[in-house]
Amino acid sequence: MPDGVSSSRSSSLISPAWTVPVTTTPAPDRTNFMALKPVKAEPETPSSREPAVAAPQTEKPAASETPPAGAGKGGMRKKILIGVAAIAVLAGAWMGADWFFNGRFNISTDNAQLRSDIARVTPKIEGYVARVLVAENQVVKRGDLLIELEADEFQTRMAFAQAELAQAEADAAQAKARIAAQRDQIAEAQAAREAADASADLSASEADRLADLAAKGWYPKAKLDQLEAARRTANAQLTEADATITSQRSQLSSAQAALLSAEARVEAARAKVVGAQLELDRTQIRAPMNGVVTKKDVVEGQILSPGRVALSIVSSDDVWVIANFKETQITDMREGQCVKVHVDALPNLHVTGKVQSLSPSTGATFSLVPQDTATGNFTKIVQRVPVKIVLDKEALSSGLLRSGLQVTATVSTKPGCE
Repeated sequence: MPDGVSSSRSSSLISPAWTVPVTTTPAPDRTNFMALKPVKAEPETPSSREPAVAAPQTEKPAASETPPAGAGKGGMRKKILIGVAAIAVLAGAWMGADWFFNGRFNISTDNAQLRSDIARVTPKIEGYVARVLVAENQVVKRGDLLIELEADEFQTRMAFAQAELAQAEADAAQAKARIAAQRDQIAEAQAAREAADASADLSASEADRLADLAAKGWYPKAKLDQLEAARRTANAQLTEADATITSQRSQLSSAQAALLSAEARVEAARAKVVGAQLELDRTQIRAPMNGVVTKKDVVEGQILSPGRVALSIVSSDDVWVIANFKETQITDMREGQCVKVHVDALPNLHVTGKVQSLSPSTGATFSLVPQDTATGNFTKIVQRVPVKIVLDKEALSSGLLRSGLQVTATVSTKPGCE
């Protein structure tokens, strides 16, 4: 220990002649033990060995009080908790209001799919494939040429039918000419008959008028005989004209019958031509609707027969939703109600539509083995009713909707959305 520096106890032991002033401190208040502060022992100095001299007491300036280190963090934590609680309350109120005004009217199911028309293209005649003009997943329009069959045989049939038509038309034209000629002959015969009739009438009237004079000798009997001969000749000509007219009319009837037969052959030949043309046209298989080619199962050179599916076309003009709602969900569902559709494959696409119709029976009714509830073994299962939902044109125009995609359909039964 350095010289001149020691505690009061050690100094008393080493130098008993020295007197160390002892400072008496009042006893601490036990009722306020929290106010006690540890007293730090100060080392003795040479000045401490001298007698104590009373020093004037001066008040030390009060130390500045600083808050505890954790006091600011606790206040901030409290404010954060209050803010979070306020946000939670507001969010809960907003969700409750949204459910009350909208959510309680929504009926949703994820048992739904997109559907569209699918045309299975089959040939109507049998023939060998000459060309295939489309590929898998190719977009086609109604009337586009898909497949060509070999047409040589059908072109031959077409030519033969056209030849028969030409012959029938020629026969009909000949029959019409005969009818015209017979009518001309009938007209001539009628003119001859009229002339013979007039001559016979004149001869008869002259003979009748001069017969009395000839009987009295006032007119030569020879001339009277000439008049009688002229009358008989005119009557004979009249009879002949009548016979000619009858014959010409019979021939006219025959010509008209021949014309009818020729016209019938013309119609039959025209029908053959139409049939041959139809078969020839069927060698070209065209798209029945707008869509996309799929399931192509045809190559050049193979034979196609009626009923064999060569390819399929999925319609791109009309896509709808078939949603299978539970029977307990359709109580308030009506046609025309608004629908929101979420497509699983297209989460960013907003699709809307309307309820078009509800199926008259549940889906289980059309199953191959319908449930028999009369056997005694009965388990009640909630049935599902197919609902058809038509989509808005905006969604259809996107071209992104595909048949078979899974969707979630939400129907709003809120009044006023129809």
